[in-house]
Amino acid sequence: MRYAARDWPPSALAATLILPLALAGCGFQSYKPKPIDQAETAARLQRRSLDDPKLREYITAQGQAPSQWPLSSWNPAQLTLAAVYFHPDVELAAARALVAQAQTATARLAPYPTLSVRPEYNTKVPSGDTPWGLGVTALIPLDLGGKTRIRAEQMASLEEAARLEVGAAAWRVRARLRRALLDYHGAEATVQALQHEQQQRTALLALMEKRLASGEVSRNDVTAIQLRVTEADTALRRAISRREQARAAVAEAVGLPLDQMQNVQFDLAGFDTPPPAPDLKELREQALTNRIDLRRKLAEYAAADLAVKLEVARQYPDFTIGPGYFWDFEHATWSLLMVSQIPLSGRRNAQIREAEARREVEERAFVAMQASVIAEAGSAWTRYTQALQGLESARASAGLAGQRRTKVQRQFDAGYVDRVDLRLAELEVAAAERALVSARLEAQQGLSALEDAVQRPLEPTEAETTSASAPAPSGTVSPALLDED
Repeated sequence: MRYAARDWPPSALAATLILPLALAGCGFQSYKPKPIDQAETAARLQRRSLDDPKLREYITAQGQAPSQWPLSSWNPAQLTLAAVYFHPDVELAAARALVAQAQTATARLAPYPTLSVRPEYNTKVPSGDTPWGLGVTALIPLDLGGKTRIRAEQMASLEEAARLEVGAAAWRVRARLRRALLDYHGAEATVQALQHEQQQRTALLALMEKRLASGEVSRNDVTAIQLRVTEADTALRRAISRREQARAAVAEAVGLPLDQMQNVQFDLAGFDTPPPAPDLKELREQALTNRIDLRRKLAEYAAADLAVKLEVARQYPDFTIGPGYFWDFEHATWSLLMVSQIPLSGRRNAQIREAEARREVEERAFVAMQASVIAEAGSAWTRYTQALQGLESARASAGLAGQRRTKVQRQFDAGYVDRVDLRLAELEVAAAERALVSARLEAQQGLSALEDAVQRPLEPTEAETTSASAPAPSGTVSPALLDED
């Protein structure tokens, strides 16, 4: 059968060439640039405040509906939620988790088919026949061995690791905030104790100067007390400086500018009564099952195991079939092309061994992390129990100092001792108060180490608050959301 030139319109070639673009263009999206405005982002960061209505909505979603807004004072659990909401580290981890989620969705898609168009022009055709010929071949890849599915499973494991990293970032933010709040609370308590001590030393100095004037004591006795007053004044100034530095650290941990935290009141009364030490065996079990970094390492190991499975599946060659059609000025020809990459056994085996070696590394890394967690839990437990014993001793000493002051006060009221003895008893109480502040701080620092060992709150009030938390907006999470699966 002979085809005339009129049977092959000139627009047919153009239509054939445009067809692939038209098919692909059905799902086209336009590029939307998103430049970073440094001035605007800096201004937005500096406008952040604890009075933000969206922060109130977030705290309410976590099961802590505020009775008033803005809050008159912030406790550690509320500040933790604010830190998770505001801190850039959590936002960055959440953004990376979204990337991993998108990669998983991409991995589930089948490979692209391709379309090959081959036009020909023959200069030696008989008169009256078209010189054009046209060939079209569609290349359709076939996935044998379920490689696409395995790759999607592998990316899902990495997505889970990225999701857990959001929780790990939130926990790190919470841990930094708690340390900063402890420093602030310790410095504030030290300031109060030193102010009390300074009042007593100043009153004692006034009494001793009167005795010096009457010749009852020597100048050396008065000078020694003056030195103590100067030392206490220096210690007080240092404590005030540490308190302000701790407030700045709190602002950094929450993710707010310092000027937004200057007038914020903190409710840190819970730091005065640390909970009893948990059972060491239960603590280790919690650490081995709850640690976010361990669970993330398990997800990474699962991805490495699936990498081995993927390399094994790649032993089966992938095929690409290509049904084709070629039109000549006299003939129409159908064809079927089959393309396959031959997997050489030597290279395949080498790649499988490499994937198995990487899996072995991940397994060793997980076991090493387990050993580290067990050791960390034991060390933190020992530190906390010793700190609690020290706190009990400090409380006992403070109680004895208070009893002695009461006894001296009664003796003073009865006329058996003078005001100097009374001031000395008050100084003993002040010294015991400072020792008690240090013991409380050491116990709370030990509790922080214990919580870091299991990566969950151990204080009853905060644990109850965060365990019922709902997912945060924009992919952020409360640090206790990942306690249990």
